[in-house]
Amino acid sequence: MNNPDAVQKEFAARLAEIDVNELDITLYSRVALQRVLDAAEYYLDIYRNSLERVLEMCAMSPDEITVVDFGGGHGILSIFAKKLGFSKVIYIDYNADATATVKCLGERFGVAPNVVLQGDIEVLKEWCVANNVIPNALLAMDVIEHIYVLDSFFGSLHSLSPQMKMVFTTASNPYNSRVVRRLRKAMQADELGTTTRKGFWKMRRDFIQKLQPEMSERELDYWADNTRGLVYSDVERAVESQSPNLLLDPDNTCDPETGSWTERILPVEDYRQLLLPYGFTLTVLPGRYNEYRRGPKRWASDYYNKQIDNAPDGEPRGFRERYRYNKALKVAPFIYLVVGMNEGNS
Repeated sequence: MNNPDAVQKEFAARLAEIDVNELDITLYSRVALQRVLDAAEYYLDIYRNSLERVLEMCAMSPDEITVVDFGGGHGILSIFAKKLGFSKVIYIDYNADATATVKCLGERFGVAPNVVLQGDIEVLKEWCVANNVIPNALLAMDVIEHIYVLDSFFGSLHSLSPQMKMVFTTASNPYNSRVVRRLRKAMQADELGTTTRKGFWKMRRDFIQKLQPEMSERELDYWADNTRGLVYSDVERAVESQSPNLLLDPDNTCDPETGSWTERILPVEDYRQLLLPYGFTLTVLPGRYNEYRRGPKRWASDYYNKQIDNAPDGEPRGFRERYRYNKALKVAPFIYLVVGMNEGNS
């Protein structure tokens, strides 16, 4: 790996020079990119930690590794990986604005992902098969909590490469009660909507009413309630087959048009069970707070980071390690989901 400290320092300085208003990108991308740039050093720490996990799991040098950046950071992660010396970087995002931003940033820095794709996991799979490329690893920053059907997602990754190494980050940390309360409020807002924005519940109800205009108001309310978490095509199947979608979680909800979940909170054991049939193992690690903030926020970051840094760097062994590990997860602002291959299946 190229000198990571020097690369990170130089790259952070270059990012600080960017004025998003000078870039030929959409307003959506400017807002999203600015969010990353405002805490660039913090995000680079997260990206570097994720890439180092990949190196550790693959037991290869960067110039031997093909890594997929699955919709992360509007291309900053991809460019950072290239600067660190990774051989081939594939960027893919469902959002056309994001892929345009990646290309724009690549021109700006003179370094770009080797491949930029627009689409979902199936598009990635089709491209890899057509081009005889087998990625060694996949990184997805704050994506996994939005994916509609995780079982299909993991299945596609397994079929692409049974030895795939994966690192996900998610702010939907089920261990942190403060985070959970905040996310549930966001879910409820998306589900119910506002005076100016239709909520997901009303979107489903209106769709069902068009399908079956003879339904009573009471029946429409029932099916709008009991198709939460479904896209329109699945809503239609549920209503026609009289099969309510009974989610265990009281607030998880998704956009019925796109299937994108609102920061879905899943118990970690659910992720583990979804990965198990494919021979993948899961290690959960606490993420750190932004130590580059100033004032009282910096003090709070330092206080919590001390508890997080005190946790074992991996699955805990013994009572004391387990105590520190659980304490760290409960205060962490986000978690890493590190996915490898069961040694018996490798």
